[in-house]
Amino acid sequence: MTEALWIADDRRLVSAPVAAQVMYSLLDRSAEKELAAACVRFGLSIIPYAPLHGGLLADLSVLDRPIAGGKRYGGPGYPDAEIAIARQLDQLARAWGLGMQQVSLAWLLSRPAVASVIVGAETADELRANAAAADVELTQEQLNAVSALTAGTRS
Repeated sequence: MTEALWIADDRRLVSAPVAAQVMYSLLDRSAEKELAAACVRFGLSIIPYAPLHGGLLADLSVLDRPIAGGKRYGGPGYPDAEIAIARQLDQLARAWGLGMQQVSLAWLLSRPAVASVIVGAETADELRANAAAADVELTQEQLNAVSALTAGTRS
């Protein structure tokens, strides 16, 4: 990202990058290694895709569905460690009276430089549930609890 900014500046390009579209979720926090800090420093936004990690961070029922048609994720394809984290997230969300997708997306939207998220919905109900996450503001205590689920496991 910084190299792209340097090239744009060096060549006096009319427009430089304004955002980075990267895979980023509670289960894939690799964007936090260097990208997030660079985006904050240079005033860029992060727009994550796959924020619900193939549906695992939206609803545990994804574990019961077969992979068929356009569905890319489902069934036993998730590692046990990811399933365990998703189950813990589900418990937190239920305790707070929220859906997993609301907590997952609200947590991600609270992260430094994250401007928006790219979600994929297979049904109108999923779309409504995902959109409702934009109105959820987690407390600092809740954010810390969610972050702790994957602390030290950044991919």
